[in-house]
Amino acid sequence: MILLLISPTAKLPEASLTMYQLHIANKNYSSWSLRPWVLMTALDIPFTEQLTPFSAGAVQNAFKAFSPTAKVPCLVDDNQVVWDSLAIIEYLAERHRGVWPEASTART
Repeated sequence: MILLLISPTAKLPEASLTMYQLHIANKNYSSWSLRPWVLMTALDIPFTEQLTPFSAGAVQNAFKAFSPTAKVPCLVDDNQVVWDSLAIIEYLAERHRGVWPEASTART
């Protein structure tokens, strides 16, 4: 049995308290949407998937409701909105270990 004691005044890292919302389109047609989804799933980063499928017509208006660029993927973290799959991955790398290798030689 393992007993973990946490002081009532101890602060947990901010990232562990965050529940991200990841807005994506159809995973079958949008590899850009799939990239942050795969990363967050593989690293067990908690998130809520918000699926807004591509459709004919006014899909851009639907995307504007959550994305300033009206594009997916889009990550919402409280009041912070990050779009573009690489920008989302960089944002997550600043908050979670394991997104990029720690050794710089492994990243070249």
